Amino acid sequence: MDFRLKVFVTAAEELNYSRAAEKLNITQPAVTHHIKLLEEQYGLQLLSRKGNKFTLTYSGEIFLERAKKILSIYKEIEQESILLSNVAEGVFTIGVPEPIYYGIFPDFTADYCRLSPKATIYHKILKLKEISDAVKNQQVNVGITVSHTPPTPEEEAGGFFTDRLIALTSSPVKSDLYYDLQETKLLLYDGDPETSAEITSIISKAGHNLNNLTVAATMKDPTSALRFMAEYGLGNKGTTYPLIGFFWKSQVSKMLESRTISPVNITELQDQTPPTRRYCIAQAAGKEIPGFATYARGWAEKKGLAL
Repeated sequence: MDFRLKVFVTAAEELNYSRAAEKLNITQPAVTHHIKLLEEQYGLQLLSRKGNKFTLTYSGEIFLERAKKILSIYKEIEQESILLSNVAEGVFTIGVPEPIYYGIFPDFTADYCRLSPKATIYHKILKLKEISDAVKNQQVNVGITVSHTPPTPEEEAGGFFTDRLIALTSSPVKSDLYYDLQETKLLLYDGDPETSAEITSIISKAGHNLNNLTVAATMKDPTSALRFMAEYGLGNKGTTYPLIGFFWKSQVSKMLESRTISPVNITELQDQTPPTRRYCIAQAAGKEIPGFATYARGWAEKKGLAL
């Protein structure tokens, strides 16, 4: 990996050489030296200084975008090299919580099998509270669990990604992105009891009773709910009562990328911290999948699901 590019990206994000040096575990003069050499190499001024503040030049902004892409490719090569040096062979079973199964799991396992073509992956959909026992009793090789707060040392080591519950709509979006719950139609699903409880809780904390709000439909799984939202939630332009649904980010990442649906804010919830889940990789003793935890973390990072 080109460390000089990493120094520049860190300095550009921090806009402070001292903080960049601390983050990179090097000295401040070293940061200055690396950026100076980079500017000389390409004949560009990347950062300008005004008093104690640094700003990116126009050239620096363009350079930063390209540098991030290069570092991302380096990171991907590094992660895939680690996995390819521990190619798994055999038949394995993964215990999957329902929200993940109806979200990122198909792409996640497909990418893994591409890198480990002699591995056959089966899945077992389990409730969140069942997965730890399934791993302990070796009913699965790997279980995707949810950590406690704070996480145990084992959960910290196996950290996979952090998920967040977000409000979405496929209706025409208001200019300020804010909606009042009383002026919306809600789309709910009850296939995942833990998520249903999370949604009920945040609505209750906002001072509303779910029974008094307009519920357009309740689905048994997020896939059906998302299909319903995409097909029937568009409404007329300037619609008064848009269709709003609560989903985990991992479930809707593809639809967000394609802009089929849009993230929105709920007025009554703006001061609330959205529910989050920290997913972890737990492996059954003696039945581990080689390199799987490293692959999982790298895959999540590549998909923008930061820990």
